[in-house]
Amino acid sequence: MRPLRFLLLLLILAPSGARAEDGGWLDSGKQWVQQLWRDDSSEWLGRINGAVAKHNYKGVLVLVQGAEINTLAVEHRMLNGVESLRMRTLSGAPRELVKKGDKIQSNSLGGSVQSFSPAASGQITFSHFANAAGNKSYKTRLGEKARVAGRATQVIDITAEDAWRYSYRLWLDTETGLPLKVITLDERGYAVDQFVFTQIEITPASGKAKAPNVPQSREIKSPFKEVKGFRVIAAESRAGSTHYLFSDGLASISLYVEPSKQKEKAQMRRDGVNGLMLGDGSIRYVAMGKVPVATLEKILAQTQR
Repeated sequence: MRPLRFLLLLLILAPSGARAEDGGWLDSGKQWVQQLWRDDSSEWLGRINGAVAKHNYKGVLVLVQGAEINTLAVEHRMLNGVESLRMRTLSGAPRELVKKGDKIQSNSLGGSVQSFSPAASGQITFSHFANAAGNKSYKTRLGEKARVAGRATQVIDITAEDAWRYSYRLWLDTETGLPLKVITLDERGYAVDQFVFTQIEITPASGKAKAPNVPQSREIKSPFKEVKGFRVIAAESRAGSTHYLFSDGLASISLYVEPSKQKEKAQMRRDGVNGLMLGDGSIRYVAMGKVPVATLEKILAQTQR
């Protein structure tokens, strides 16, 4: 029986002279029907930070980016609120990413080490999705139930409100709230990349659980205007080049500005990441991000003003 018909049946069968105190069963019926349409996607997303703080997990993760497929071993631990994460490739070139608190480093076979800013911390453990329901650039919706790595999950759709950013689909473990699968969808609805656990073991974290320290994005002074909800949250200068990090709360864009005497223009794409380069004869601008090309074009147009 459809929910609406069920509610109408309750109203028809209700005695016309029933006293207010006898209407509890009717109120319960109404609440039951309302619950069927309730969209508590924000509550599900809000569980992510707590899930990371309260659980250790290890498993095998498959990362698909374009035609490239990589398999990684993942081990995450929380001890008295301090988070550690290790991800190492099981296929392709040997690489390793290590996160300890807010510090992130990537190591390659040749011994080179690359460090990342604290602003990238949330991108690694997907804690940036926790506040997606309050982000005006996106809308969230509860999806279907599914299974990932043998575990029950709840699908959450995070849909971009415009064509300047991508959308996301998350599969959250129903028991813990941990993201077990994430797909990034471009402006046409096609999958740009995805990660999925094929094996995972989840255990309670030891010690006193507290939410991990997620660095708060703060707007800083920059020569660039806000672009469709993206704002500069970090800047770093090194060897004559300045790196600006834009963010809308979920997506991020890197803009590199450096001296160059060449006039040039180029477009690139790799593993779902778009890139644009523009040289005006004195400065070279390079914008890169997992966003539509039009968004990068808008940012580069702002640099010319």
